[in-house]
Amino acid sequence: MARCSVAVAKPFCATTATPRLSRRGRRLSANAATPAMPTNKAGLPALSKPAKPTPPPLLSRPMLPVPTNTATDTTSSDKDCTKKPPPEATDSHPCSSGAGDVLRLMDALGIPPDEDIYISLLRECADAAEVASVHAHMTACCASDALPSPVANRVLLSYAACGDIEAARRVFDGMPDRNGMAWATMVSAYSDGCFHHEAMRLFAHMCHRTLVLDGDCCSHAILAVLRSCIRAGELRLGEQVHALVIKKGRILGDIGSSLVQLYCESSGLHRSARRVLVMMMQHHCQEPVPEAAWTSLITCCHRDGQLSEAIDVFRDMASSGVPRSSFSLSSILAVFAESQNQGCCCGQQVHADAIKRGVDTNQFVGSGLVHMYAKQGWLADAVRAFGAIGGKPDTACWSALALAYARGGRYREATRVMYQMKAAGMTPSQEMADAVRLACFR
Repeated sequence: MARCSVAVAKPFCATTATPRLSRRGRRLSANAATPAMPTNKAGLPALSKPAKPTPPPLLSRPMLPVPTNTATDTTSSDKDCTKKPPPEATDSHPCSSGAGDVLRLMDALGIPPDEDIYISLLRECADAAEVASVHAHMTACCASDALPSPVANRVLLSYAACGDIEAARRVFDGMPDRNGMAWATMVSAYSDGCFHHEAMRLFAHMCHRTLVLDGDCCSHAILAVLRSCIRAGELRLGEQVHALVIKKGRILGDIGSSLVQLYCESSGLHRSARRVLVMMMQHHCQEPVPEAAWTSLITCCHRDGQLSEAIDVFRDMASSGVPRSSFSLSSILAVFAESQNQGCCCGQQVHADAIKRGVDTNQFVGSGLVHMYAKQGWLADAVRAFGAIGGKPDTACWSALALAYARGGRYREATRVMYQMKAAGMTPSQEMADAVRLACFR
């Protein structure tokens, strides 16, 4: 048997050749095998921003002087224009209004305000506190004791417009020379503030002190005192003012309307009101008669039961070309609702006029139409007039429709209208409910 020599096998790893690395791989492996060398070099310091300069300190804003109720003694040094208010007064009552900011800025810049600037600032004041602040600044900077007449009139008007009657009266009493504007402003302030007897007393004092009662200022004072006479029921003084107006000039415009309203407010004097209206119509070419005068006379005649005369007044108003609004149309519709002879025919003409002028959807006119047609027995027209009312009908419109159904014998519809009124969010009045129940009971 032949001898076989068995060769011993070598391991696989012994025969495997070492792989060749690229240049980049050899560099990376060399760097990995080399231990890290300590270094003593420190990093560069970070750049720091330059520090901001310290801002300059803010100066305190000067405050306006505020008037106090305690009286202060005035000396010769108090009249200096550059006098500043004491610090205790300014600290306790700071002013932050727009006018105060303007005055503080002008004080800081050393610019003295003139009269025009003060008047402009007073026009921008919204309440009495701002007016008081500007007034105190003017008093502190004024060289004389009294303010100039235009500035004093503006201060008085600003106090009156803001409703501070006491401050306005103090300014009025401190004026050495009161012109017509000052008197008219003070009388109007008392009248607007419902101090009617004070307004009448001041107007009488004005007539004794003032020699000339002409111009627009006198007209404003007459309007104010006539308004006070109407609200206070002083017919005697109103008649004296009427004589004064005839003596000074013609009865026109708002003064004539106030006189008509004065006589209309007094029972049984619609004849005097009619005479005033005739005097106004004589000068119709110069100034048309206001609608308020016609409406007041129509309402007065209706109240006194003079229906025919009220209709004649409305015809004169229509023939004179005065534009009719919802106030005059609703007043005459109430007259036609009670007129038996010409109520229906004339009421339909007024309805056509209202449609022509676009006021038939007005709630006052709509309720008047419903009431007029219901009183005349035209229920279908009353329902159509109610449906033509624009927006949400008010309580008067619902009441007129319910009473129209009740008077016409349609009790179910009247009850249904009351329930619809409640569903609309309105509560029927007790008088309306009693009237509907009474009509249904009958």
